[in-house]
Amino acid sequence: MPGILTILTGVFGFCCFAAFSWGVTGHFRRTGAMPAGMKLTSALSLAGFAWFLWHLTGGVSRAWPLVVVLFGAALGLFIWAVQTTRRTPPTLAFDTDAPSFLLNHGPYRLVRHPFYLAYVMFWVATALAAQTLLAWVAPVVMTALYYFAARREERKFGSSDFSAAYAAYRAQAGMFLPRASAWRAG
Repeated sequence: MPGILTILTGVFGFCCFAAFSWGVTGHFRRTGAMPAGMKLTSALSLAGFAWFLWHLTGGVSRAWPLVVVLFGAALGLFIWAVQTTRRTPPTLAFDTDAPSFLLNHGPYRLVRHPFYLAYVMFWVATALAAQTLLAWVAPVVMTALYYFAARREERKFGSSDFSAAYAAYRAQAGMFLPRASAWRAG
């Protein structure tokens, strides 16, 4: 029978995964059918999360405090980004829409892709919890997908009416990690 720390870790992980899954259908906009890249990302996310839960049956690592902090930070950042974008939700990853607005407040003041950063923190937490080197496949693969999606979105901004404003914004906010200047500006 799994211990209380294992159960709590699974519950925290499930809360994150459930919130992120809700975001796909309950928050983000779609301009047409779900993009193929988003379908792939969703399928790999589900498989990675199932694998994480299965590996939790062996117990949770000694890094569980860091795991819980990362899950909490991921969920907190996700909620902050949802609150910031609730009036102007972004489109799903890999959508082909042209940008119609530029966000640079809330968590966007610190990083250009706060949703992706939340997801990366989640996947790192799952790898730390799973106690196996193989668990790092999910964060590596998922981070590569998020990076590819982020670069694609940035190219869309670069060829839009927002290109000059986005170039200035890029100089202020890091892609996934805040720049020192972002902390001083706030």
